[in-house]
Amino acid sequence: MGKSNIFSEKNRGPLLALAPLLIMLLVLFVWPIAGIFESSFGEDVFTLTSYQRAIGSEVYRQIFYNTLEIAAVVTIGAIIVSYPFAYVMATVSPSMVKLLTFVVLLPFWTSALVRTTAWVILLQRRGVVNVGLEKVGFIDEPISFLYNFSGVLIGMIHVLMPFMVLPLYGAFRSIDGRLLQAAKGLGAGPWRGFIRIILPLSAPGVAAGGLIVFMTSIGYYITPSLMGGPKETMISQQIAYHMQEQLDWGMASALAVILLITTLSIFAIFQKYFGFDKMFSGQDTGEPLRQGDEKSNIQRLVFNISATLAAIFLIAPILVILPMSISETPFIKFPPNAFTFEWFENLYYDPRWSRAFFTSLEIAVMAVVISLFLGTSAAIGLSRLKSRMKPIIEAFVMTPLIIPPIIIAVGLYSFYAPLEMLGSSLGLAIGHALLATPFVFIAVRASLRSFDQNIELAAIGLGANWFTMFRRIMLPSIWPGLMAGSIFAFITSFDDVILAIFLTDVRSRTLPRVIYEGVKYDTDPTIVAVAAILIFVSMVVLITNLILERRK
Repeated sequence: MGKSNIFSEKNRGPLLALAPLLIMLLVLFVWPIAGIFESSFGEDVFTLTSYQRAIGSEVYRQIFYNTLEIAAVVTIGAIIVSYPFAYVMATVSPSMVKLLTFVVLLPFWTSALVRTTAWVILLQRRGVVNVGLEKVGFIDEPISFLYNFSGVLIGMIHVLMPFMVLPLYGAFRSIDGRLLQAAKGLGAGPWRGFIRIILPLSAPGVAAGGLIVFMTSIGYYITPSLMGGPKETMISQQIAYHMQEQLDWGMASALAVILLITTLSIFAIFQKYFGFDKMFSGQDTGEPLRQGDEKSNIQRLVFNISATLAAIFLIAPILVILPMSISETPFIKFPPNAFTFEWFENLYYDPRWSRAFFTSLEIAVMAVVISLFLGTSAAIGLSRLKSRMKPIIEAFVMTPLIIPPIIIAVGLYSFYAPLEMLGSSLGLAIGHALLATPFVFIAVRASLRSFDQNIELAAIGLGANWFTMFRRIMLPSIWPGLMAGSIFAFITSFDDVILAIFLTDVRSRTLPRVIYEGVKYDTDPTIVAVAAILIFVSMVVLITNLILERRK
């Protein structure tokens, strides 16, 4: 009975711990989105004009079709590229698994904007890809990779591929290698065992990863904006266009509502059949897959070549940036003819870059502090909550993670404007904390699962108050989760472009916004130097996180 009553005496403490985050979500997430709904039906008089235009116009129907088509093709492409790579990860030696994991996690931790920038450099008409294809004799003239469907496809698959690899790897880890041994004993060859056992048992990983990639793709903004052309316009770009250039709030809001409903529908399906706790998890069952897996020579060759190409696809754009950042030429070129550190010096002497860097750093630190408090408090509260409402509250806490950032940006813009918070560092930091808190919540919640509450009860029984117990006992236990959450929060804030575009002005621009504008409108080599620094920082952050995970 007590479990069903959320306001029982036992739940008073957990609800107090959950209250700060729930209040923030209601005020800065639910209320602004409710404002988007209201604006979509007209400002002064109720009208369905914006929805009639969105549904009835051939232009908008084509944009909706583009969005779904690009999301579907990106999802299929991510599955095709990721499946052999994840399979090889699950069947190689532990030392090789560590190397392949690093190959996946480095892009995962590296800014999506930086990786998109790398592809813009690689795929331009005189970029690395075209020059390389010409030298080996595959082409006579440069291929147009950018500002078309192929550019969007390549860029988005690369950005979203880690979200496909990790659930697939988790699915492969859950397959008992003894099943393959039994199949072999019954006369099944390597290919038959793969088709009849591996494929069906890995299907949940394919479905989970596919839903994550598709759900993210339909609201994506950066890559289509930088690498696509007019024919590849997606709904998120159209929302930004109507809001920033046309000042048509009704149309922008109607498109945002349609995107929101689509995203929430996909999220409901994902949560029902999989759940966020299974997104990257994989439970080792019985004998590891590598112990029972015996490939034929052809099968081994096919998978190894596919996995190698996938690894090159993941890591090459990141590594190419590093030598290009010290190229002496005043335009982006690879390979460099001579080397210089001039572009790194620009970061210090050019106020545009230095100011943007310190602004981003200031905002990221504030976002980390806010999200650590909110996420940790909510994780502790929810872990102790005894109520049937617990799954609903958990889903609500996670919602900012799956709502397209363009919708959150539009909502916060309308919320901040009357409060004169546009251009405010604190306003942007709060927006970033809204995006980052679910990551802190996930990390701390995972650490709390290994925390023995009996120790907490013993400490309180010996006279310690709750805060003393937290500082002396619980905090050291969940420290790895706090560090991982703070790293995620910092990267989330430092990497954000969309909220920065809507919520900052010329004086308060962040580094990602300056990079975005530079890639879109300029070819300053300083952009590559900034990208190289961010990649180096990502490598340090990744190695630090791996060390923390190992200690945990």
